[in-house]
Amino acid sequence: MDPVLLLSALLLLAFGLLGVGVAEPSLLPGHLLRVGLALLALALGFLLSPRALLRHGRALLFLSLALLALVLWLGDGPGGVRRWFYLGAFAFQPSELAKVALVFYLASFVGRKGHDYPILGAAVLAAATAGLVLVQPDFATALFLLTLSGLLFVLAGVPWRRLVTVSLAGLLALAPFSGYYLARFSYVSERFASFLDYLQGEADPAQGAYQVVQAQKAILLGGPLGQGPGGALPHLPEAHNDMVFAGVVFATGWLGGGMVLFLYLLLFARGMALALRLRGPESLVALGLTLYLTLQAALNIGVAVGFLPVTGVPLPLVSYGGSSLLVSGLAVGVLLRLAKEVGR
Repeated sequence: MDPVLLLSALLLLAFGLLGVGVAEPSLLPGHLLRVGLALLALALGFLLSPRALLRHGRALLFLSLALLALVLWLGDGPGGVRRWFYLGAFAFQPSELAKVALVFYLASFVGRKGHDYPILGAAVLAAATAGLVLVQPDFATALFLLTLSGLLFVLAGVPWRRLVTVSLAGLLALAPFSGYYLARFSYVSERFASFLDYLQGEADPAQGAYQVVQAQKAILLGGPLGQGPGGALPHLPEAHNDMVFAGVVFATGWLGGGMVLFLYLLLFARGMALALRLRGPESLVALGLTLYLTLQAALNIGVAVGFLPVTGVPLPLVSYGGSSLLVSGLAVGVLLRLAKEVGR
């Protein structure tokens, strides 16, 4: 057991309660329930054997692929997207599970085949996972899955020439469909165009840049020590989810925002140290889960402070939403189990 890692995760969950509470007080009871489920998922991840999960890595990925295909048929969501299964009051997003499933599959693949084995089959499955997410449509999550897969291949020691060859082949295969995709899902190009306008100081705050401008306003109003959980947050769309970092800073100040960044840095450092102490596919699991949690956090916070275009990627352990909290809690639980086993 790694007490620093556990404490970091628990404090991030606590900051999430503050952020959601100041953004949407009516959602706080539901978020408390989701935090409780995330803690159960953390306990489950700690109880499960990492070796058993690695043995069933391919089956876990195939389950994720089946759910991603099924959600395109039976799923629902706002604005015509198909990303969630609605199970009463609870909504499940298969793309969140796919992030962890992909880590275990790629780690088990490298463990079975070695880093010098041809990676075409594994790359095709990773691309298929990202492709099913892409047509939901969820461009940011699909790109995140591809980036995570590429990083895991690199860290596993797969030769650069092989990675570049497979990547170029994939780009050439997708290039003819890019125009249709951007025309069919125009929000992708609109977000990038709005972000470029924002960087050049030409964006209309009432349109594409509104969310970013309001998030920055909330961060500035937070000041050094924050407005407290009872403060009146400026109108900010998705303040409880995609922009929850702005709500946290508004409530706890720049000091609280710095604490959140420090907690993710601690999580990254402990996860990397754990990976260095492990050997074989378990080391790659620790790397992958650590990158999933911290890289996604960097993307979310980068959006909130205006460094990146709006992506819709949640902040792990902090944002409102059952699927993200469950999967990130599970990931932390697996890391804690790996830390316990390496300490024996």
